[in-house]
Amino acid sequence: MRAVVRAAIVGDAVLQGLNVAPEGVLTGDIDTPEPRPFLNLKWGVTSPAPFGGSAQRTVLTIWVHDEPNDYERIDAICRRLRILLPSLVGLQDVNDYVSQIAWDGDGPDLKDDGHRTITRQANYTLNGS
Repeated sequence: MRAVVRAAIVGDAVLQGLNVAPEGVLTGDIDTPEPRPFLNLKWGVTSPAPFGGSAQRTVLTIWVHDEPNDYERIDAICRRLRILLPSLVGLQDVNDYVSQIAWDGDGPDLKDDGHRTITRQANYTLNGS
């Protein structure tokens, strides 16, 4: 699922129009990156999917960071993710497939002193491999 999701986010023209650059779509612990806005994809616990087989269920939290000012662009990015991610159901590459994606809500407005940004997280549950 990771590869399918990241490729879709990096290649999305709407997100690019909101200045989300491919080098600004990151995973894992990072130093403060240059591009603004940037997205940090944090993958959570993986467990067997409820419908069995080899499918897995995992949680994805996407931290959306931007320059301190207002949350308008962060809101637009979160809205786009709510459309983009569910559209990935049925997609696959060599090793990954996505069978279900559910939006679990967005977090509160936060300030990240370490990155010197404002931020909010978008939360999803995914089934696939």
